[in-house]
Amino acid sequence: MKNLVKYICLALTLCIFTQCSDYLEVKNPGQSDDDFVTSSPDEAFKMLSWCYGVYRLDVAHGGNYNFQDPLGSDAEYMTEYTTANNTIARLQPEAVSNINERETQYNQLNVILARCERIAEVIAATPGYQSDVAGSQPTAWTQLYGEAKTLWALCAFKLAIHFGDVPFGYANKYVTEYELTSRFEIFDQIISELQAVEGKMYRVGEGGITAERMNRSYANALIGQAALYSGSWQTIRTDVEGLYGSLQFTTKGTDDGMCVYARRNDYMDYIRIAEQYLDLAVNANKGTVRLITTDSRPTNNPFQVHWQIINSRGLGLQSVNGTSPESFYEVGCIVAGGNEEHPYSQGRPGSNGTVGGFSMNVFGAIRIIPTFFYKAYEEGDKRRDVSMVISGTNHAARTASPAAPAGAEALIPLGVGTRIGGGGPSINKWDFNRGDVPNFPNMQNRSSGMNYTVLKMSDAMLMLAEAKAILGTDNAGAVNLVNQIRERAFGNSNKNIGSLSGDALLDAIYAERSLELLGEGAIRWDMIRSGKLNERAIAVRAEMNAMMAGLEANGYYTFPSGRTISNYVWIKYVSVDGTTKTTQDCTDETDPARFPGWRGVFNWDGTAGNKNLAIKGLYEYIDPNGPEAAALVADGYVRQNWGIDIWNVQNNRNMFDVNIFSGIVGRENKAPRYYHPMPLVVIDQSKGKVTNGYGLPNK
Repeated sequence: MKNLVKYICLALTLCIFTQCSDYLEVKNPGQSDDDFVTSSPDEAFKMLSWCYGVYRLDVAHGGNYNFQDPLGSDAEYMTEYTTANNTIARLQPEAVSNINERETQYNQLNVILARCERIAEVIAATPGYQSDVAGSQPTAWTQLYGEAKTLWALCAFKLAIHFGDVPFGYANKYVTEYELTSRFEIFDQIISELQAVEGKMYRVGEGGITAERMNRSYANALIGQAALYSGSWQTIRTDVEGLYGSLQFTTKGTDDGMCVYARRNDYMDYIRIAEQYLDLAVNANKGTVRLITTDSRPTNNPFQVHWQIINSRGLGLQSVNGTSPESFYEVGCIVAGGNEEHPYSQGRPGSNGTVGGFSMNVFGAIRIIPTFFYKAYEEGDKRRDVSMVISGTNHAARTASPAAPAGAEALIPLGVGTRIGGGGPSINKWDFNRGDVPNFPNMQNRSSGMNYTVLKMSDAMLMLAEAKAILGTDNAGAVNLVNQIRERAFGNSNKNIGSLSGDALLDAIYAERSLELLGEGAIRWDMIRSGKLNERAIAVRAEMNAMMAGLEANGYYTFPSGRTISNYVWIKYVSVDGTTKTTQDCTDETDPARFPGWRGVFNWDGTAGNKNLAIKGLYEYIDPNGPEAAALVADGYVRQNWGIDIWNVQNNRNMFDVNIFSGIVGRENKAPRYYHPMPLVVIDQSKGKVTNGYGLPNK
């Protein structure tokens, strides 16, 4: 496949707009031709495997952090300040200084979908496919054809949701002029193309197909997802006349002359498609994909099993051929050394050191907004500590008080900072300490070997519940889906939601998605689809201000959940499990070394010592001048700044104000602007027919 790689490496921003000989049509001696590459399904898959590789390296690389999805919601934010890394996350397109900031992702999405389209054409012309497609069952040939179409559809979907209306439909054609295509047309094409092929694809677990390859189960879910997005609230352009043809919209707020928050008037047609195909994905066509509801380990936390598999690179536990049984599709990164970033950009923070090789170098860009950390999860919810953590891993011995050896836990301060230098509560789903084999052989920097989960069962179930709630024809079914998720989270039905409908049911579903999918890039899109992004953005900013005022006035602030954030906490280094294991579930709030759970450290350097962190005052107020504080100090605890750094350090106050939806200020009644710019060459070569909207740069 060397010639294929050379061909694509020469591609510029829009190879689909330039005339070039196609690799698959080359007839020169020594080069593969159509007959050879389609001589067997195995040879044909080699063409497609290159597309998977490019998707992993240049699109999925960095996960959803690349598109800032998990850096801007009412639960998640970024703690760099000042930075250009989260301008779209904070809804400030006018602050984008580089029009080419997402050029690689835009280019490669176009390259992959063009290549997939051509591969599908070549496969369709083979006698093997033509014979098999006439049958009633999927075969290796029909699976490959559907696989190419589904990967094409995934790239088209990513273009539409991240860039909005883009030039589309020009793949593998010579054109001298092009223009924008409505994202609604793109969604329609995705739905139509996948409907035509999904019936001749293997479900996960059939025909040797794992969750690392496109499959019927995922194709059904993607149809449902595309339909759900097409029929939901979103920001559309109003500065390009005729862009959406005859579509009619209902709008919210005012039009600023560039864009408006809108939903198509025929949205119910698309929500019905979403319900139909998400139901197929969750039920009839799920294959071996399932919601993990059991855990054979003493800790008995089924929610964490999926993440244990991911952190363990598919080794052991309940993994299926290296993937989680809950995954519809995972981007395969099992062999360490590839260019991917879990946990570097999105996991539990570390320091930039050498203990444990590269395992300590975790940037941890995604952080939890303090108000969400304290208010969101109910007592007994097993997702809380698996999802959120307040300590990271420090590579160097600490001589300052409290003293700690190398590789110990470290409390992450609140406020500006990355790694363990700041940022506060962090995502705990990806953690080098957690894996069955933490010190993975030959691990490279920012290349852990952990798969990217693109879609898992709980996500699909809750999208199905969302579709049902919008339709209003099966509220009981929607409630049942939510309660299946909650029963796994709590271990029983005691916290099930009751009979709900309308907005109350939708709000419950979106709330559940926040708890289930924290850090995975879904919450921001839920806010957009709900039509309530502005209201939720305004609310979280108000919550932060109320919390800061309480901390400043009283030294603490108590949330409706009953949990209290205080200006200070007290910490002490101790030994838990011989310093060699990660602390698991713990519901005993009187055990400061084990509660909150799912933290601790792996013994990276193999030495003895007190490497675990005991924390007092994290959830309750301790008077810093009172007898309890004095007793803690006498017992070896050291007082550390906590909530005080939120309000008493001006740079931190500024960071919270700017990074949490500052783009909504002054636009409370206008459309949220969350799209990325198309690259400059797309604008320049369009002869004036393509521009970036939404206040984004055009040069």
